[in-house]
Amino acid sequence: MSELELFHFSENSTVKKTTVTPWKVLSVEDDLTYQASLIYSLQDLVVYERPVEILTANSVSEAADIISRNSDISVILLDVVMEEDDAGLRLASTIREVLGNSAVRIILVTGQPGMAPRHEVMAKYDIDEYWNKSDLARDTLHTVVSSHIRTWRYLSELIQAKQGLQMVVDAARSISSKQNLVSFTETVLNEIERIIGIKQGGIVCFAYQGKQFSSNARVLAASGAYSGSTHKALSELNLDEYYPGFVCAAEKRGHLFGTDSSILYFDTPNIDQKHYIVLVHSRERLTDGHINLLQVFSENISSGFTAVALVSRLTNLAYKDQVLKSYNRNWLLRELSAMTKEEKLESRLMIVVVNDFTGMMVTFGEHYCEDLLTALLLNIHGVYPKDLIARTGDCTFAILFNKKSILTEEKLSHMIDQRLTLNNTIHRLRLTVARIDLSLLTEVKAEQILQLSESTANMAHIKGQRIIDYEPEIMRSITASHHLLMDLHAAIDNHEFFIVLQPKVNMRSGKATGFEALLRWQKPDGQVIPPDRFIPLAETAGLISHLDIEAAKQTIEAAILLQKAGFDLPISFNASCSNLHHKDYVRTVLDMIGRSGLDGHLLDIEVTESQAMLSYEQINPTLKQFSDLGLGVSIDDFGTGYSSLAHVAYLEATTLKIDKSFIDHLGENDAGNHVVEMILHLGEQFGFAVVAEGVETELQRQYLLNRGCYVAQGYLFARPMSVSKVIDWLNTQQTT
Repeated sequence: MSELELFHFSENSTVKKTTVTPWKVLSVEDDLTYQASLIYSLQDLVVYERPVEILTANSVSEAADIISRNSDISVILLDVVMEEDDAGLRLASTIREVLGNSAVRIILVTGQPGMAPRHEVMAKYDIDEYWNKSDLARDTLHTVVSSHIRTWRYLSELIQAKQGLQMVVDAARSISSKQNLVSFTETVLNEIERIIGIKQGGIVCFAYQGKQFSSNARVLAASGAYSGSTHKALSELNLDEYYPGFVCAAEKRGHLFGTDSSILYFDTPNIDQKHYIVLVHSRERLTDGHINLLQVFSENISSGFTAVALVSRLTNLAYKDQVLKSYNRNWLLRELSAMTKEEKLESRLMIVVVNDFTGMMVTFGEHYCEDLLTALLLNIHGVYPKDLIARTGDCTFAILFNKKSILTEEKLSHMIDQRLTLNNTIHRLRLTVARIDLSLLTEVKAEQILQLSESTANMAHIKGQRIIDYEPEIMRSITASHHLLMDLHAAIDNHEFFIVLQPKVNMRSGKATGFEALLRWQKPDGQVIPPDRFIPLAETAGLISHLDIEAAKQTIEAAILLQKAGFDLPISFNASCSNLHHKDYVRTVLDMIGRSGLDGHLLDIEVTESQAMLSYEQINPTLKQFSDLGLGVSIDDFGTGYSSLAHVAYLEATTLKIDKSFIDHLGENDAGNHVVEMILHLGEQFGFAVVAEGVETELQRQYLLNRGCYVAQGYLFARPMSVSKVIDWLNTQQTT
């Protein structure tokens, strides 16, 4: 029976006929040809007798706008690479973490499989599936989209139901303390005793299911002469004389009132198909007044049985996983919220994640994988028979246990490699486990405890660990990153960033040949945030374009100041490759250069080797736009990536910068020496200038000079300086 049948609608209510609402599928794709093929392939798809409506976006910003206006999108077909090489991944992160939308199914599609490794991407960004465009034939596309529409429908209905059911259950708890059927029935019996004043005799309540009453009916509650018979079968009690009355009341589904005994009948057929027979036996004759009172009371408590049964059912729906019949995430949050500080001191929470579950779902299907999880849950119960287990996600379980029942490391190591047999097929499930000592989180709210636990498990997955213990540093790291991100947003708005210039020096003459602009951040309180903290954070948060544009702007201004001071020396500024994919960034920088009137040869743009080589075909045309204006193009950290010699030969670059990691060990090992000599040889062969980074000793300087490398930057020559100090330093150079 459906939940709707529990409700009665008035006869005069009307239902308006409506057209069939289509499923909404969003395609985020900047390849218009491929997007057109997707639309064509899906135009005749029908799921649950409803057609599919395709929404389209050709950029991340356009997709974000569509998502904000359509809360009922079921599936998103998301291209990995669009305006930027990680644009699709950042959109996925925004959907899950910022919008908090866990229901919409995200299917990542890519024409460049190497751009984002499958397993890392699916774990980090909560991606539901990952396909190469070439593998998505029409039939496969129909199967994948249909499956995820069904999953979205199930999740959406469940989320809506649970929100409503939790409100009902929690409200019912605050109204009455008698939501348990046994305690409710015991209270009923006590009230009957009080109403009719039974001094000798007793009351007993039987519960049974099925259409026919039988002697197998069990005692639910009892009082008086029948005390101590709870859970016994009717056949175990000496009540044969009443049996015909029980059968009659059950058949008529009504009460039987008498002067020495009465039989009351209650049922909840629309909720749980249960029936209740109550025998009220008094050795004193019941008066007509007693019988009338008992009859009125019976009519009142009839709704009580229904209410208790309904609360029981709603509790089951709200706090039980309806597939595995285990506790669910809502239940765990309720238990954690109810725990006292003393209970937390003695408890642990363990998160168990089934690795590669998404791949299993694709391979074997949803129902098969649910059977696998059921078998896994039985195995976990075998290891933790007395502890509380909840399913908190598609492939995640949480175990709440007392520290006294903790497993040895040996048994835990054995548990995380499960061997299950299903349909005569052996499956080996690999689990990741995160252990959380709740004594470390006594002042933390339930939702945050669970989030920290899941973050710890995710950290183990990223690190390749199978078992990990939560440490306070994890929370401090997450909190610090969040606060720093908030400060980063404010710093961009308040223009707290500035550049310093580090000279590039001719090691033979000691004279400056140019500079590199390095972005710095100093907060209003004077605290300096190092670049290795704020730059990765800006990249993750999608703010790096703001920083790169600010660096370019200030570099142009610095070059103009140097020129006015009489120094025509080029200054390089860094650009992330994600920005070089972004037309707005390129256009903005080119416009700034054009408006400044600065000669292009006084600027140099730097990109890292690993990024440039990874996106060679997309990056090279953009670099040519800058070189056409006379700008130099430097490949930073050269030697650390995986450059193809064919790409290097045709790379739109003017300078190779030897990474500091190789300079640090010059003369110490052959490997580093060979890399340096190889880069110098490449420069000579293909006409690149070569700059050594991080030169700090005279030994390094002499080694490089002996091998024909003449330009370097590093602390041996000068540290990064403000523009005004650079001008003073250059003036000093001229006089020496």
